[in-house]
Amino acid sequence: MSEDLRDLVKYEARDGRAYITFCRDEKRNALTYEMFDRLMEHIERAERDDDVRVVIFRGEGRDFSTGHDLGQVGGAEYGFSKEPGARRPSQRIRLSFDKHHVEQFRQILYCTKPTLSLVQGYCVGAGLYIVEASDLAIAAEDAKIGHPEQKMGLAGASYMTSINILAMGPKKAREVLLLGETMNGIEAARIGLVNKAVPASELEAAGEDWAERIVRLPRDAIAIGKAATHLALDSLGMTSQFVHGYVMHALGTNIRYEPDENNFMKERRSKGVTGAAHSRENRYDGEAKEGK
Repeated sequence: MSEDLRDLVKYEARDGRAYITFCRDEKRNALTYEMFDRLMEHIERAERDDDVRVVIFRGEGRDFSTGHDLGQVGGAEYGFSKEPGARRPSQRIRLSFDKHHVEQFRQILYCTKPTLSLVQGYCVGAGLYIVEASDLAIAAEDAKIGHPEQKMGLAGASYMTSINILAMGPKKAREVLLLGETMNGIEAARIGLVNKAVPASELEAAGEDWAERIVRLPRDAIAIGKAATHLALDSLGMTSQFVHGYVMHALGTNIRYEPDENNFMKERRSKGVTGAAHSRENRYDGEAKEGK
């Protein structure tokens, strides 16, 4: 990867806050697996810094994050080879990779410091997983939030299914995941995916206001509060979602596509990432319009 990770995921600590910023605006802050590893390093850095009382996730430019970099998804991470006659990657390779990656979202959820996501523009796929794993989230009213990646073949097998159900209820969670539609920040606040929505011009100020309120709390009170939250989540069985999350993802990336079904990976080979994404959306949008 030619891009410098130090420039793609930046860290700044000041005034009791640790700012972790995604800086890949030309790719709408799509996150590579290397960027996720860098993100985890920054979270650990914030946890070690006693002066940090709150961790703030934000995106530089137009968007919070459009999720996983689709150029990486569904192949290289599992060791697929283009050599003639090469065998498919084993399930153990799939499970090992997915376990490592899904536990990164667990690390966000179980961060010892309070976490706050500030959401503008697109916040979809893995970008929304980060928001769902955060303690607090404020969205711009015109943000575009959802899980359209579920149309690629997962159809509701999200890493954060338990959080979705807890926040929205089982019916709404299934709707958001199964249909893969996006919503604005106002609707996301209404159904509990974020805490509140504000005009885009007020997003930074709203985040600073909440951060300042947290910073004024005693450090031990913050730590005890987070520990109590972790105990409560465990008592509700929330830890298990990170086991079923990686198992379901390993299965979901190994499904069989029938001739009349949309196969993103096949479309990507012939049309590229952008073309494949458009083909996917056109399929579902077209079918929805035909059904009206």
